[in-house]
Amino acid sequence: MKRRRGLFIGLIIVILLVVGAVVYGIPRRVADVAGGPGARVATDPLVRATVPVQRRDIIHTITATGNVQPARQVDLRFARSGRVQEVLVQVGDRVEEGQLLARLDNREQELAYIRARNAYEIALIDAAPNTVREREIDMELARDALEQTYLRAPFAGVVTEVAVEPGQSVGASDLIVQLVDDSSFLVRVAVDELDIARVQEGQRVDIRLDADPGRVRPGVVDHVSMVANTSGSVVTVPVTVRFLETDDFLRPGYTATLQIIVAEARGVPVVPVEAIWEEGGRRTVTRVRNGAEEIVPVETGLSDGIWVEIVAGVEPGDEVIALNYLGGRASGGAGGAGGRAAVPARGVQVPGIPFPVR
Repeated sequence: MKRRRGLFIGLIIVILLVVGAVVYGIPRRVADVAGGPGARVATDPLVRATVPVQRRDIIHTITATGNVQPARQVDLRFARSGRVQEVLVQVGDRVEEGQLLARLDNREQELAYIRARNAYEIALIDAAPNTVREREIDMELARDALEQTYLRAPFAGVVTEVAVEPGQSVGASDLIVQLVDDSSFLVRVAVDELDIARVQEGQRVDIRLDADPGRVRPGVVDHVSMVANTSGSVVTVPVTVRFLETDDFLRPGYTATLQIIVAEARGVPVVPVEAIWEEGGRRTVTRVRNGAEEIVPVETGLSDGIWVEIVAGVEPGDEVIALNYLGGRASGGAGGAGGRAAVPARGVQVPGIPFPVR
């Protein structure tokens, strides 16, 4: 009997704690939503906090992660086999376009070219036109063969690897030098197919490196692939983002988190998302004037999930209910919607964007 009585008393205590949490928690959540200067609490039993319509910047982004890559990176090889005569660079060297990097032993090719050139010059004196042309082609082929013994930089950049030493025999498939163009860096990411429609070339991107999280580097969407990739049931589209600025800290391979800015509104009137009530495709806020509440239809614009842009309906400085959980049941305003039922949801929402992007 005592045990049953104890259980009954415990149950009563639990119920009282739950009721207290609800009554106390709603005002706390309302205060959190209202937050900031200008918020005040009306004399509603459930504590109807208000917040002023204010001007803010709303930015909607798509987040993706990838690795920093140079815009150009090439593994350089000789076009023919032979013995390395000299290597003229080392790792870390900065080179210019066309600069000589390495050379094979090319005495045979040089001799062949000299002989072919001499034969061509003699033919120019008194040989038939066909013979002159024949000697000219021989000379060109010998010159090409000689040029294949030289390894030159195809663009300006930094040497990141040297894989041979003088005296080493190499084939046409052997890596000699790796060269990176450090004047431009990219990040290639995979964007979900549900988001790709909002990504366009030229959009601004905020880039943060895991190795330097305190700094935001500017970027731009450089390319959106025309071909999607499928992995299991996940479909993504490759997107290339280019750094607008480079610095000595950047390294290929760094992990980068991208915030692709797909929509933004600067200095627009906003209210908290929770202040919007939607029913039957109609959106409203509850405005408070002189202690009275009224239902005001509004046209909404961009949202970042916390704030929503107000295109029409209320003006900056107007006070609205911050957490509009009563919806159309305004407590005493002329705009009260009478028998409208309060519904907990605000209709169908696009994931990540509570309200449509204009």
